[in-house]
Amino acid sequence: MLIVLITCPLNSQELNIVSWNLKDFGKTRTDDDIDMIANVIQEYDIIAIQEVVAKDRGGVKAVERLCNQLNAHQTIWKFIYSQPTNSPSGNISERYAFLYKETKVSLITAYLIEELESYVNREPYVASFDFKGIGITIVNYHACTHQNHYPERQEIKYVTAWLRNEHYSDVVFVGDMNLNVNDKGFDSLKNSFENVFNGEKTSLKEECVFGNYLSKAEDNIFYSLNNFRFLNGKAINFIGTINCESVSWKRNSFSDHLPILIKLGI
Repeated sequence: MLIVLITCPLNSQELNIVSWNLKDFGKTRTDDDIDMIANVIQEYDIIAIQEVVAKDRGGVKAVERLCNQLNAHQTIWKFIYSQPTNSPSGNISERYAFLYKETKVSLITAYLIEELESYVNREPYVASFDFKGIGITIVNYHACTHQNHYPERQEIKYVTAWLRNEHYSDVVFVGDMNLNVNDKGFDSLKNSFENVFNGEKTSLKEECVFGNYLSKAEDNIFYSLNNFRFLNGKAINFIGTINCESVSWKRNSFSDHLPILIKLGI
């Protein structure tokens, strides 16, 4: 008797979500830039992007170009993007985007959180996906830039109140928070959410000196899960071999932020 055992790949029950501030992601990105960025993220499942240019269609086109490049790797990717955020000025306004593997997840809904327009510079972008019959919601956020009196802290307070009021079964809050996780602004959020990063630096300095190129610890991922399990998380270091010359051009061609990853299982 011939017995055939069929096994599923170990990662078939895993979902890999990446968050990346792509630094003025728009028409200035060359085809080589787009190709290099695609090579960094192609192995993951959902990519949440911050800092997509909103002042012209170059940002939307850049997201489309990135999706097309990902599709060149024989995997079906789709993308969605937000309307420009309702910000105090056009210089502050941005779009968000999600790219996702259609073979892993299907999109349920996506929207900017209009209720927060009056309280934050850039209202978060929410997308819900179905993964093997289980819903997962991702809140994509780019906090206001550094100013006096910690406005980032106030923004986090309002976003936290919104998150806690929604009572999502499985939610991941990702982005460039512009605030260290140890700041008291996160105290309320950490009462009900776990955080992936605890002070690891994820942004790049303007100048690299003697191999020291990491700047601030302000990108993070928070999660509250019932049907998923947290497996691990990390920063994806695209710098590679440390030399200051490579840091300088990669900071411009990729981003001044490292992408950050959370891996979930069911």
